[in-house]
Amino acid sequence: MTPKQIRLVRNSFAAAEPRRELLSAIFFAELFARDRSLRRLFDGDLGARGAELYYGLAAIVASLGRLHAFRPALEWLAIRSARRGVGERHYQAIGDALLATLASGLGEAFTGEHREAWSAGHALVGGLMLRAVEAEPLAA
Repeated sequence: MTPKQIRLVRNSFAAAEPRRELLSAIFFAELFARDRSLRRLFDGDLGARGAELYYGLAAIVASLGRLHAFRPALEWLAIRSARRGVGERHYQAIGDALLATLASGLGEAFTGEHREAWSAGHALVGGLMLRAVEAEPLAA
C-alpha cells in the first residue's frame, strides 16, 4: 500500500467511527447476504461481535504500513478461522461486505480512491492471512 492509500483508509475509518454500531449492523447484513454460511461463525449477540470486529479492524488500520508488528495476531486469526471452515471465498465476501458498508455509511465521501485504498488493504491483509493458512498443515 502506498502512504496515500494508508492515509485514505485511516481517514475514512476515523470518519466512520461515530457510526460504528450502525455500520456494524450494515456489515453483518451485507456479509450474510453474500454468504449465509458465515452466519454460524458469528454466534451470540451481533452487537458484541460487531464491537470485536470494530476493535480488530481498528488495530489493523493503525498497523497499516507496519503490519509486521501485527502479523502474528493475523496469522493466528487466519489459522483459527480456517479450522472453523473459513476459506478464500469467505475472504472475498468479507472484503465485498466491508466495501459496501463503507460506501453506505460514508456516502459520497467514500470515493473511488477510498475504494481502491481499502481494496489494497484487504488484499494485503487477506493475502498475509491466506499464506499463513497455506503454511500451516493443520489449519484446514
